[in-house]
Amino acid sequence: MTLQDLKNQYDSLTLERSKLFIKNIHTVFVDESISRKDLIGFLEKSLEDFAPEGRRICSQPGQMSSKNRERISLHGKIVAALMIILQNTRSYTTLREKTLLFLTYSAAVVKKEYDFTEMFLDVLSWRIVATGLDWHALQEAQSLDILCHALKEGLRFDKGCSEPFSFIGKGKAECRDGGFRICSSDVGEAGSTAFTFCNERIAVVTRNVREEKLKASERDEVETLARFTDMFMKTQDEYVAPAPKAREYKNGDVVDIMITGENLACVIVDANKDVKGRIVDEELMRGTTTKDLDRYLCLYDCIRNAVIVDMDEEGFIFSIRDTYMTYALERAKDDDRKCVVMEAVVTGIRDDLYDGRITWMTPSGYGGISFPLQGRNLKIGDKAVLSVINIQTNNKSMFINLWPPKYDYENIRRFGEDDEDVLAAFVTTEENIRSLKGGDAEAEKQCQDAEAMRMLASVLVDRSFWGTGLDAYWQKIVALFLSKLTGDEEVVKALIPELFYRRCCIAFAQGSAVSPEIPYVLPEEQEQVVRMLAMWDAKAEDLMSRTAALPSDSLPGKIGALVLGKSLSARYRDEIVADDGTVREKICSLIGVEPLFRTGYVSRKGKYGKAESQEVEFKSSYVYRNDNGMPDIDYQGRGQVFEAVCGFLNADGGTVYLGVSNDGDPIVAKDYGLNADIEWLRSNFKFLNGMRARQLGHAICEVKDLDSYVQFLNSEKELYFKESLLGNIVIEETEDADAIKITVTPAEFEIAYLYTDKTHTEGQAFVRDGGRTIPMSRIRKEQRLSELKKIGKEMSFVVAIQEAIDRHGKLLFKGYASGNSGEVKDRQVVPINLFYNDENVYCYDLVSRKNKQFRLHRISSIETLPGIYTLKKSAPQKADVFRWLSEDGKTYHIKLRMDVGARNYLLEEYSCAEKLPKEEFYEEKKDKWILDTRLNGLGAVRRFYLGLADKIEILDTEDSEKLKEAIAEYVSENINAGS
Repeated sequence: MTLQDLKNQYDSLTLERSKLFIKNIHTVFVDESISRKDLIGFLEKSLEDFAPEGRRICSQPGQMSSKNRERISLHGKIVAALMIILQNTRSYTTLREKTLLFLTYSAAVVKKEYDFTEMFLDVLSWRIVATGLDWHALQEAQSLDILCHALKEGLRFDKGCSEPFSFIGKGKAECRDGGFRICSSDVGEAGSTAFTFCNERIAVVTRNVREEKLKASERDEVETLARFTDMFMKTQDEYVAPAPKAREYKNGDVVDIMITGENLACVIVDANKDVKGRIVDEELMRGTTTKDLDRYLCLYDCIRNAVIVDMDEEGFIFSIRDTYMTYALERAKDDDRKCVVMEAVVTGIRDDLYDGRITWMTPSGYGGISFPLQGRNLKIGDKAVLSVINIQTNNKSMFINLWPPKYDYENIRRFGEDDEDVLAAFVTTEENIRSLKGGDAEAEKQCQDAEAMRMLASVLVDRSFWGTGLDAYWQKIVALFLSKLTGDEEVVKALIPELFYRRCCIAFAQGSAVSPEIPYVLPEEQEQVVRMLAMWDAKAEDLMSRTAALPSDSLPGKIGALVLGKSLSARYRDEIVADDGTVREKICSLIGVEPLFRTGYVSRKGKYGKAESQEVEFKSSYVYRNDNGMPDIDYQGRGQVFEAVCGFLNADGGTVYLGVSNDGDPIVAKDYGLNADIEWLRSNFKFLNGMRARQLGHAICEVKDLDSYVQFLNSEKELYFKESLLGNIVIEETEDADAIKITVTPAEFEIAYLYTDKTHTEGQAFVRDGGRTIPMSRIRKEQRLSELKKIGKEMSFVVAIQEAIDRHGKLLFKGYASGNSGEVKDRQVVPINLFYNDENVYCYDLVSRKNKQFRLHRISSIETLPGIYTLKKSAPQKADVFRWLSEDGKTYHIKLRMDVGARNYLLEEYSCAEKLPKEEFYEEKKDKWILDTRLNGLGAVRRFYLGLADKIEILDTEDSEKLKEAIAEYVSENINAGS
């Protein structure tokens, strides 16, 4: 049996002749009458040639023709034969690819309930150690069923050898440890799972933005899934994979370079950026320098494995010494072993090199040296016939000694007509380097990964053909996402109409109305089915004419007869009995969605959700009451809309949609919803503005459109909530500008109260309870208090002080403990500014009539005093390291040398010391630190010095004497007085 015999058999292969064909493959594999390389190549070529047709057949939804089924089965058997061979030769990577192909072909033709999807994911995740296939079963099998059974029972993996799979195209797909995720973009681990199937092994993951979010309660709703699918695919279209980061280079890096100019100017061959430089002039091996190669190197020649040795203003400096020595040694050894006689050219006569030795360049591109040749007065450029007599190497250099051959010779290796030939084996091209660096390998892997995704899409489509439930619908959706990801537009175009048809059938089963508009080209029968489903509530007269035009035994004809019977039953209840639920269930059975039939259920499919919930509230109006339709902005706005907002503040947050019906759809009527609100607010602006101006202290925005309506509502929230909670309530138009969205984040530090006006004196707390808002009981308040975050005393002081600064208000510091006077008493102040990390506040003391500093942690509590106080003088803005401020702008330059103890005390007591610039606070030497800075006063540094005098040395500055005088004066006044 020859390879040509096998090719001839393949050309006329049928399912009946496949037994002999497989037997012959087995025979030549065992007796090796055809080399294994040639056999594997022939089988792979056959499969490769059939692959486009196989992909087309497997990716088409619907029933497969008998001819196509036979072709897929035949090539499935060839794949199985190749799998057995690859398993024996331990070609694990190729075995993985062929096993995926076998599963794809099998899923298309095998009707039994094998879980091809789970097997596919296993193969994608781990190395195969056994397939369970054998030659006997392969020869006897008339179809792929028996082989699939053998694979199911015998497929084994080395789960300690994980092979993670990741593909980025229009989105991202990844498989790890048997779990497969498909994402609309590179979401990483932070994505939100929209839905899962296949025992949760396949997950569709989104970026968790509003447009892609799919609630768990909505994953069974076909209309919601359809909207989600459209947005997911739109995001895939918009996704652009991030470009790889540019590599950073440093001395010692090994790179590939390309000659770009004279004097050996070059750039690094890198896909991400150009890095310029030049090749250093150095001795490459004894007698040969970089300059000797210059005439043989051409523009755009590339050299592999150069080393970066330095950098100057023109760029990097590269050494090619190591790579050239490796090349020269290999070529010289080969010439020596083969006793090659060559024509060499003189490159130099070196008086400094071992008594005038001659340096040469050989046609093979390596340099050599020799003694002067007897009887010849050589000069540079002369040629002579030589051969390698010995090679000497050490760690630092290499000698290739040349000499005229001692024996007769016939063939001489001469220089080519072009100098470019000399280093042809040393240099390469940019394309070759990119290939060797993995460019082609990466491209090939990308193609293989894309093919794996296409095959998985085919498996999902083929297996979903046998299913009728939502699981089958999910599989088709994922197949669509995968086809989009890999750019298979033909498959996408085929799947979208198929999904539309299945969506209409499932929507009918779930109780939703089917639209008569068909945006895609469907097969005639499917189109007629959709049109009949859309006529569920049509009049009997219309149904009669439509049904009469259809064959009575066709699927659309049967559906039409049932719908007509239901319609006639409604007209003639006494004569014809046809229950709506029974008729709908019968139609669901005909179109294959009976398991999804829901009795008496009508799906809500609102744009902004299915129904109100713990996190969602729908309100039709801010002005008009729901019970009697009369305008009542206090009852409806405060009592309904902001009451729900208050409930969300005291729960886990949520969203109020304003101008939305109970079904979650925006209200578009002119006399209802937001349109009616805007008209009423415009007509009553004078009255409302006068009232709100008195309540708020400022005018409100006149409502003319949706944008000004949002501004009006932002004024309204000021009326009903404390200022500390306003940031938790965000009011904005929806993206489509058809409703208003009020997003509420929970209050973290307080219980939220809904007040009647801006005095914030009479209020009531509400909380969310499922889909309703209820008053907050005492028990719920206590529970809420235990969950709230606690704000520190100093932080609450900062808020009160900053508010007083903004309005020039007066404060009472209760129980202030002074470090100077040693007294604890109340202080009436006007705060000027906070400083030193908000630990201190600079104030005007209303009693002493002086500016003073106060430390927040020494204050027991703060009360707001009535009235305001206008200061005559602004405070200094910047404190020094010892927390002092200067009123007159005068500063002092001090320089201290400290040991470790003084340095630690400075950092512990004055935390801002850590933030000083390095030139102001640094380590002079081991265990000695320098503080060299300017101060706003000498009082604090004086106390710091006196407490640690034995650990601090005052160094000379222009103000050092003033510091010493201040210290001496303090000691004289206090220590002497005490004695």
